[in-house]
Amino acid sequence: MTMDVKKMEQLEAMLTTCRDLGIDVRYRPEYGHFTAMVWEGWDHSYNEDLARSIQETIKEQTAQYPNLVCYCFDPFSTLVYTV
Repeated sequence: MTMDVKKMEQLEAMLTTCRDLGIDVRYRPEYGHFTAMVWEGWDHSYNEDLARSIQETIKEQTAQYPNLVCYCFDPFSTLVYTV
C-alpha cells in the first residue's frame, strides 16, 4: 500500500467520523483535505459550546492518524488535511 493511498484512507475515515457527527462537511480529495463546519444556517443563532465540543472530538479523532492534521479556524470551522 502506497503512502498516498494510506493518507487518503485515513482522511476518508475522518470524513466518515465527521459526517456521523451530523455536521456540514466539504470534501476536496484532489487537495487532500476537507472542511467541517458546525452551523445551522444563516437564520439561526450559533451554539458555540456545541461547536467547541464537536471540534474537540474532531481534534481527538484526527490525532489517531499519523498522516492527518487538524487546524481550527474558529470554534465553527475545522480543516483536516493530509501531510
